[in-house]
Amino acid sequence: MKKEKLALFLFIDAFGWEILKKHSFFLADKLKSKQKLETVFGYSSACDPSIISGRSPSEHGHWNSFYYAPKTCPYKWLKYLRFMPEKIMNHHRVRSKLSSWIKKIHGFTGYFMLYNVPFKYLPLFDYAEKNRIWEPGGLNQGENIFDQLSKNNLSFHTHHYGQSDEVKISKLEEKIKSKNIDFAYVSMGGLDSLMHSVGTQDEKVEKKVRWYDQRLRETLELAEQNYEDVKFHVFTDHGMHDTKSTYDLQAEIAKLDLIYNEDYVAVYDSTMARFWYLNQKGKETIQSFLQDSAHGRTLSDDELKDLGVYFEDRKFGEEIFMMNSGEQICPSYMGEKFTPGLHGYHPSDADSYAQICGNSEPRDDLKSIKDIYKVMMDQMHWLMK
Repeated sequence: MKKEKLALFLFIDAFGWEILKKHSFFLADKLKSKQKLETVFGYSSACDPSIISGRSPSEHGHWNSFYYAPKTCPYKWLKYLRFMPEKIMNHHRVRSKLSSWIKKIHGFTGYFMLYNVPFKYLPLFDYAEKNRIWEPGGLNQGENIFDQLSKNNLSFHTHHYGQSDEVKISKLEEKIKSKNIDFAYVSMGGLDSLMHSVGTQDEKVEKKVRWYDQRLRETLELAEQNYEDVKFHVFTDHGMHDTKSTYDLQAEIAKLDLIYNEDYVAVYDSTMARFWYLNQKGKETIQSFLQDSAHGRTLSDDELKDLGVYFEDRKFGEEIFMMNSGEQICPSYMGEKFTPGLHGYHPSDADSYAQICGNSEPRDDLKSIKDIYKVMMDQMHWLMK
């Protein structure tokens, strides 16, 4: 006997508006709507909490991963690893293994990765996403959709970190067969990972989108076999830019007459740099340098407020320098090598736009990825009828 209703929210990371347009075959006969959405300035660490809460980073407390907080950093013991050979300690497998150990030691349940932050500087920074966000109480500030589902006694399924897209979809299908869920939210990262490696134009991208098309058709067919009424949405958090050039901002700042952790502190992300000033000399010198840069620009407080990433305490940076679209800070604290595909540029850039599509009629009130929360809330109310 079929269960009555199922709401599916299928998140394909980096499957932005431009990517969807190019691959228009994707679930073409099953979609009633395709809508372009503005993303949130930042990376998935900012976008994902905004999707599940309907709020901006300044409201839910998640933006970039690392923020300046030497007094609260829980893993200060990492400073002793600064004496180890860089060639070994900067290897991605070593960093990945260390990240897993740190998670276990400190009880972190969220997505935690050391990336390429120098060990000598890690004790200066705390980490924003210590808790798993895909469950009730997961956000730093406020509630998310899973809080709402739990309050209303609706059974839901979410994905887990560290699993392949195939495993995530298979586990969702197991839940569908059991008919013991009302709502599912599954995030898949394979396309994002691929486009970071090859950019957006490689033939492997179309092959991957066709895989999602085939695999999700199977999932939807299974859902229709086990539920009377199935509502589904496929969406993303941001698009993907093809990287055109690199710029060693770290090296340029290092040439200035300044000392790191005496005059200033910085985090060099791949598409932005964030600075904290420890004295007036550091502030004036860096601001003067950045104002003359042809590789990007600093964002004013008004712009940060408009983008929803202004923090009164400046925990994520006193000065935010945003790179031009397609230019990469390399090396950065995110990695040492050129990355063919990147996101995290200004939300108004064409390749930044996200999207939502599904078997529901289009809505006039969907403008931003934050509005996906409205769709989820409406689906929750539909389930409760």
